[in-house]
Amino acid sequence: MESWMINIVIALSGVVGTYAVLRFRVVRLEEDLKAHFMSDNRVREKEEITREVIHKDFLEKLNTGFKRLDTTADRVTVLERDTSTHLTMPIAEDKFVSKGELELHLKNIELKADHTNKVVDSMSGKLDELTILLSTNIVKTLSAGATN
Repeated sequence: MESWMINIVIALSGVVGTYAVLRFRVVRLEEDLKAHFMSDNRVREKEEITREVIHKDFLEKLNTGFKRLDTTADRVTVLERDTSTHLTMPIAEDKFVSKGELELHLKNIELKADHTNKVVDSMSGKLDELTILLSTNIVKTLSAGATN
């Protein structure tokens, strides 16, 4: 065999060996990348599921908050409606009196009743006197008229 053939065989075996090593490394890198992407996809799926759960929880909490707000607004509306028909302080003060005021009014009524009784008794006494005077005058007049 000639030397140039040996060189070509050596070169060809170097090229084939290099190709085989490079091809092996490329296949290995592709597999590593696939495994990496697969794990990334799993991580992404887990993150997405976690995000969905968090999002659902957030929406549930938000809806619950709005329901509470609606319930509170309804209660406030009912309270506003009911308080418009409730008794106000000035009206209550006009309609009702305190126990002390009531006792004062009753005492005042008793005093007025006592005073009225005294006035009536005084008038009764004066009427008795007047009756006596009138009857005495009538008797005197009648007896004076009989003697004339």
